[in-house]
Amino acid sequence: MAATCRTDLDWSERVRPYVEVRVATWLRALYSRRQLLEVLVDFWHNHFNVRADADSRIAATWPDYDRIIRTHALGNFNAMLLDVTKSVAMMYYLNNVSNKAGGGEGGNENFARELFELHTLGSDNYLKFYGQRENIPVVEYGSERFAAAYIDYDVYEASRCLTGWTIANGRDGRPNTGAFYLMEAWHDNFPKTVLAPAPLPGISPAPNFPFNNGAQRDGETAPRLVARHPRTGRNLCKKLCQRLVADDPPESLIDRATTVWMEHRDSPDQIRRVVETILLSPEAKNTFGRKIRRPLEAIWAFLRATNANAPNDVPSVNGDATDGNYWQRLFWSVDQTGHRLFGWDTPTGHPERAEYWANTNALTRTWSTFYTISQSWGGNFAIDIVGQTPAGLSCVGIVYFWLQRMLAYTSSGDLRTLLINFLAQGGDPNQPPQPLRSAPDWGSAEAVRDHINAMVQLLAMSPEFWLR
Repeated sequence: MAATCRTDLDWSERVRPYVEVRVATWLRALYSRRQLLEVLVDFWHNHFNVRADADSRIAATWPDYDRIIRTHALGNFNAMLLDVTKSVAMMYYLNNVSNKAGGGEGGNENFARELFELHTLGSDNYLKFYGQRENIPVVEYGSERFAAAYIDYDVYEASRCLTGWTIANGRDGRPNTGAFYLMEAWHDNFPKTVLAPAPLPGISPAPNFPFNNGAQRDGETAPRLVARHPRTGRNLCKKLCQRLVADDPPESLIDRATTVWMEHRDSPDQIRRVVETILLSPEAKNTFGRKIRRPLEAIWAFLRATNANAPNDVPSVNGDATDGNYWQRLFWSVDQTGHRLFGWDTPTGHPERAEYWANTNALTRTWSTFYTISQSWGGNFAIDIVGQTPAGLSCVGIVYFWLQRMLAYTSSGDLRTLLINFLAQGGDPNQPPQPLRSAPDWGSAEAVRDHINAMVQLLAMSPEFWLR
């Protein structure tokens, strides 16, 4: 019997798959031994951004979208782009599910526009308000020739290529399986012109999509065409360099990465080869400190460094069914930093550059999380900082232990001095920390534990911890 897509579940059940992927992403970020893969998965989720809770159909199929990103994160870009295009999540988020022949400039162009502007060539290669194809410069790669930039008509024509690419949702004669579906009756079979190069300056190119080419061939060829474009390679390699190396990466590194990208457009491990080129480059080795961690990255780094144990939700706490939902409380709290996992509103994805995140809200909310995440009302993570600190160490020794544990480099003397003085509380820094005899400690041994915990949290707030 054919599968059917149920629509009678309540909201909490329909979004449960999305919530479970959020939890799984956190667990992988904390405990996976393949952290580079997790970085690349996050990068591509951000590149092909979809807000998971924008539609219950997106939330319900979020594990499938996550699987697509994970499968291709170090694979071939064209293969990933094709699977993303056909996914339920992207179909509903950018409305290609309703893209059919007729209706203005080729149906619904939302996805086609983001295909050019965000997913491939990028807005830097957009000739706005320009319609003279015959005068657009040509770029070549081997025997291939491309229009050097895209115009609005390329968007309209690509949208026509993708008419009839939809989801089997039980409407208009489609089955109700929830899978990708080709609706030939919706497809625009007239000739189309997408990124076609002018044969000679001043002469308009002929259509490069013939009459009656069919929904499948048109729909597969258009994304492949933009994926293979040399300026798509440069745009995406620049974004990878910005993610992995610096907000303003050296042009020499972008050039080498682009060369590898183009040479391996048909390789199943294209992205892996590019990432390897970037990370093993001299530029990458000499640019430490030119990136800062975004809020989720800082929180995950703190939890990894402190060997935190993630919580398990429970049905109730002291009879209260709302108190055991630790993960939802955590997500709400962390979302306030502005770094909302799978929750960025627009197709652009979260900003990459430091200036966006170096603001009062993002920083103070994240700093607060270093404390609240171990509270039952803030996440209920189990973090035993004191238990991991070797017994008998002096204030200096404790600070040095945690500096080595949490930083990837030797910190400045100013930071060490600040942390040592904080922990010593006016006492001898070469002795183990002691409680103050007066307020607020009143000689309590528990106060020493609080001081050590607070010192590590203070270290996590330092610029040195946030640099990478």
